[in-house]
Amino acid sequence: MKEYHTSIIINTSALNVWKELTNYKKYPEWNPIVGALEGEMKEGFQISTYIVPLGKTYHPTILSYKENRELVWKGNQLADFLMAGKHYYQLEIISEYQTKLLHGEYFTGLFSYFIPASMLAKMKIAFEQHNIILKQRIENGKK
Repeated sequence: MKEYHTSIIINTSALNVWKELTNYKKYPEWNPIVGALEGEMKEGFQISTYIVPLGKTYHPTILSYKENRELVWKGNQLADFLMAGKHYYQLEIISEYQTKLLHGEYFTGLFSYFIPASMLAKMKIAFEQHNIILKQRIENGKK
């Protein structure tokens, strides 16, 4: 399995982070990874998500949607045994005015073994940039 994980502390409540993170219509304004996200956010439902760095739309399934805590989706390339990616956002409450965002992805399946370390490093950097932009957007009140 290949994976990468990022985190950042955002100086606001988990509720405020969640509100911005789930304001999907605003993604094209700021999100460098997910340029568009559409569909019903319920566990077991399929959504449509445009991944900016890949220039491609995917149709993953929501695995977990726990308000103010966690959003996880999983998509695949042809079939799970070939290549699947599990993308997650998790919020940890540090205090009433601080939240830790955990953000990453796990890759499984036969083809995942061939993902070069350099590509994973670039993806991790993109996730870190996403986190910084989200933090600045929330803390500066740009919504």
